[in-house]
Amino acid sequence: MLFKVTNTAREYAWGSRTLIPEYFGVAATGRPMAEIWYGTHEGSPARLVEDNRTLGAALGGEQLPFLLKILAADSPLSIQAHPNSAQAVEGFARENAAGIGLHASDRNYKDDRHKPEMIVALTEFEALCGFKSTKQIRNLLESMLDPTDVSDGLTSIVKHWLELFSGQDGLQKLFVDITNRRGNLDGVTAELTQQANLSAQFELAARLNLLYPGDPGVIIALLMNHVWLEPGQALYLPAGNIHAYLSGLGVEIMASSDNVLRGGLTEKHIDVAELEAVLNFEPNEPHLVKTRDLAKGLVEFETPVDDFILYRADLSGGVVLADLNIPGASIVLCTAGEIALSNSIEERVVLQRGEAAFLGSDAKKFSLAGSGTAFLATSALS
Repeated sequence: MLFKVTNTAREYAWGSRTLIPEYFGVAATGRPMAEIWYGTHEGSPARLVEDNRTLGAALGGEQLPFLLKILAADSPLSIQAHPNSAQAVEGFARENAAGIGLHASDRNYKDDRHKPEMIVALTEFEALCGFKSTKQIRNLLESMLDPTDVSDGLTSIVKHWLELFSGQDGLQKLFVDITNRRGNLDGVTAELTQQANLSAQFELAARLNLLYPGDPGVIIALLMNHVWLEPGQALYLPAGNIHAYLSGLGVEIMASSDNVLRGGLTEKHIDVAELEAVLNFEPNEPHLVKTRDLAKGLVEFETPVDDFILYRADLSGGVVLADLNIPGASIVLCTAGEIALSNSIEERVVLQRGEAAFLGSDAKKFSLAGSGTAFLATSALS
């Protein structure tokens, strides 16, 4: 089973009007083009190019365990984390029992699945990922008091934060205190914005405060590792990892779930207690995902989950990938050039930049040829 699939861009406020059209050579809509989903998730299922059926319908109701996306951020996404499997099952059942509608604005758990994910940069990509070290956070808080004209209000609150941070479970208590001050931090974030003129470490706070003035996420962002990815580099985000994408274009893959617990930089629902319950408060220096060479022109991004496996194929006249084993039902997305995809039962499609195809596991082998780059997403659970 081999056929082209497509989808329309989802319009979120943080999306970019230019990144997807310029990179993939598609028509701009004039509106934010934030994400394009390739999968069976009911939130935005991919559709067959030939007859507009949903991919799930074409598969007889079978659901893929992974979701592949193009993500284009022009401004920050919310600060967020995702639950592990046990938390997702328990939270979904609890909210069902409480009678909270699946589409209610205060719903935390949209399904009973975990949501590990990975982002691979196509352009320069800016993100926040995990908490900084204890030393870095302490230095940050102390530096808020360095200017000679610090207000009494900022002095009082920062000294309180330092006291919290110095005790047992200090980072957790600091995080909860800041996040619960929603609507009460305008003066603090405004003063830190002014400090950006004196210290580069507050430049991010100044940028974020222009978009979300007084939001606790402006402060929380300073507690997080600030990461820049070059094209081809990737970040893996396990359950409990606090993160936010700030800008850039990438290919994202995740378990097929819509469970998101938000903590700031958003007007959407925030449940501080539930977010606290799923967060990992251990300082965590971010590490780039390692890749493994499988053949000339073919690499695998190594992650510790079975829900998804992601490969990148770089093809040219001298590089043809023939008779590769299919690990399971797959989505192939062409991100550059032109790729010919064929399988062992003599089906064939040609993908231009920005086009995608579904590759079923009914054929045991497949081949890639042409000149360009493609990402192949599959799962050990398929």
